[in-house]
Amino acid sequence: MPGAYGLDSVSAGGPERWILECSLPKAWTARAPATRTSPEHPGTAVRWDGLLYEVVSLSRSPAGKTLYVLSPWIEAHVIRRIEDYDESSEAARLADRVDQAERARRRRTLLLLAPLAGHVPADVQETWEREYDVSASLLTIVSAAPLFLYGVFCSLFLTIGGFAGQNLFPIPLKWQLLGVYFLVESGFRISMAWSGSQPSGSLAGALAYRTWRALFKPRARSG
Repeated sequence: MPGAYGLDSVSAGGPERWILECSLPKAWTARAPATRTSPEHPGTAVRWDGLLYEVVSLSRSPAGKTLYVLSPWIEAHVIRRIEDYDESSEAARLADRVDQAERARRRRTLLLLAPLAGHVPADVQETWEREYDVSASLLTIVSAAPLFLYGVFCSLFLTIGGFAGQNLFPIPLKWQLLGVYFLVESGFRISMAWSGSQPSGSLAGALAYRTWRALFKPRARSG
C-alpha cells in the first residue's frame, strides 16, 4: 500500500484502487466518463511513491473530508499534467493553505479598518490591493467620504454664519476651517478614486504612515 502524507490517510478501495482521505482538498479532478458528444477524459495524473496514478473519482465523506479514489494510470491516456504527491508537495500545499488563510484574515481586517486604511499613501493601498484583493479605490472612498461630508457641513455653516454675523455651528471656528480643508482634499481623493480608479491617501495619513515606517520598520543589517 502506498503511503499517505501530511494530514491524509489511505485505505484500500478494491483491486489496485486506493482511497485517499484528505482533510484539505487538492486541485485534482476526477475522470469524466464518455458521453454521446464527448470522449472520456482521464482524471488528474498523480505521481505517488514513484508510480503514476489516475484520480478515478472524488467525493465527500460524512466527516466533511475529501475522498480521492486512485488507480494505476492507463498508458493509452494522454498525460496533460502531472501532480506530485509526496511529503514535500503536501508541505507546500499546507503552507499555501496557511498563506491563503492569513491573506483572507488580513483582507477582512483591511475592510474593517477601511476608514483609516484609506488614508495611507496610494502606493501602499495598491500593494494591499495586489496582495489581499481589496479595492484600493474603495479604501480611498470609504476613508474620504466622512471627512467630505464634514467639510460640506462646515462650509455650509460658515456661509450661513457669514451672513448672520455669528457662528451658528456648535464647534470652534478653527475646526470649521479645517473642515473646509477636508472638503477640498477629500473631494479630490474621491474624484480620483471614483473617476480614475486611482487611490489617494490624505496628507495627514501619509505623514503618519511615513513617520511610523521611519520609527518602527526594521532596518536591514549591513554585511
